[in-house]
Amino acid sequence: MNFPFNEKINLNDFKEPFLTDQKLRVCDILSFEEAAHLYQALSENVTFDTAMAVDGKNIVVSAEEWKALKDEQRKQIYFSLMENAAKGNGFSYGRRYITENEANTVLNNFFSALNSERVLSAMSEMTGVGDLNYASMQATRFVPGQFLTRHKDVVEQEGRKLAYVFNLSPEWHPDWGGLLQFFNEDGTTTESWTPNFNTLSLFTVENIHSVTYLTPFAKKPRYALTGWFGKR
Repeated sequence: MNFPFNEKINLNDFKEPFLTDQKLRVCDILSFEEAAHLYQALSENVTFDTAMAVDGKNIVVSAEEWKALKDEQRKQIYFSLMENAAKGNGFSYGRRYITENEANTVLNNFFSALNSERVLSAMSEMTGVGDLNYASMQATRFVPGQFLTRHKDVVEQEGRKLAYVFNLSPEWHPDWGGLLQFFNEDGTTTESWTPNFNTLSLFTVENIHSVTYLTPFAKKPRYALTGWFGKR
């Protein structure tokens, strides 16, 4: 896979919208076949750990570790998670980092493509954010009860410049939650984007954003490949 994006899309068409808003959405960003293969990889071949904010710390718990906990320990973790979230500092979602050593061929190829000179140059050209030289990647899965509260993605030591989300859940209903929301500094919601299948969300790391609570009646998980384009 040399260039993963849909050949029918002209990325130059998005230059002006990005310059204006510092964020954009691109529908049908990949070929349908590529998006379907990525969805299959996430839904069938990835084992997710759960990332959470508990007692002021960011922790990661595997499925095996969670099963090994006693009921009282799980209740304490859940209580702390909700307390943090009520104060605007919380998250819970499934995660697995994707690297150049990824065993799954589909995910490995996509990671390599995003780190190719052609894609990094295309991202710089489209956004005006220059000197991008890497893309990080994580597979994410939100299930009912999971969320990500308001935050920015600025991490100076990692050189993050642009955040990206490739949404990969077919037939998503907006009432299920899992919306990518953007905010002003005062907490006012400015935009809310449904995670439609095969859609790229791209924005500068200074944008305040969240992923809304996934409702108990959501019929399927919210799958995505997310990460950052940056300069190290």
